[in-house]
Amino acid sequence: MTDELRQLLAGIPARVGFYWEDLSDGRSLAYGDERFPAASVIKVPILLEVYRRAEAGTLALEKRVPLRESDKVGGAGVLLEMHEGLEVTVEDLARLMTVVSDNTASNLLINEVGMEAINALMASLGMDQSHLGRRFMETPAPGRDNRMSPRDAALCLKEVWRRPGRGPLEILRRQQYREKIPLLLPEELVVAHKTGELDGVRHDAALVERERPYVLAIFTAEGGASWEVDLGIARVSRYCFERL
Repeated sequence: MTDELRQLLAGIPARVGFYWEDLSDGRSLAYGDERFPAASVIKVPILLEVYRRAEAGTLALEKRVPLRESDKVGGAGVLLEMHEGLEVTVEDLARLMTVVSDNTASNLLINEVGMEAINALMASLGMDQSHLGRRFMETPAPGRDNRMSPRDAALCLKEVWRRPGRGPLEILRRQQYREKIPLLLPEELVVAHKTGELDGVRHDAALVERERPYVLAIFTAEGGASWEVDLGIARVSRYCFERL
């Protein structure tokens, strides 16, 4: 790792974790790669498990899931504003969970596939620093929290990359929150990614689809002003694009 990259990472006003890997030759770099609050980045393995079930024929993407008042939770998303009794397909729930990070959609999908199955999938991918212990917007408790490391996020995205086409990769390309890893990259560059935010937490994990594609995960906690953290993440991303 170069001194310039270390300085950029150290300049982000937060505790920082970083993982980068060239998908062409497997070269990798890591910095502060430890467990963080997962925030919404842990929605990527939920997305993978939904599509794994769909491919296995045990969950239909066309299945309609009714929205109940008791299902609605706050935070990101739009289903909180919808009327009770609305029926949403599993595929549309997956899109809402990913593209606008809808927490209600995420919890409905956890209900469909089960928390144990999502944790088993993460374990099978070698994501040994990751755990889904609660639904979104539930109060954390010992043993009941969501955790992930930057390297684990990269492992999950590598699994997405291995199975391109309609499904998780195509949905991640539609991400609407682009103020972190994609911010300073060329507009025409395809970036499939998932962000995550909590108080003091700003994450982004991305597949950057260039001639030599790479995966980049930058996690932060105990951060200062959110815009300063996001800009720091964007500057690290630009460095990786230009220099690595």
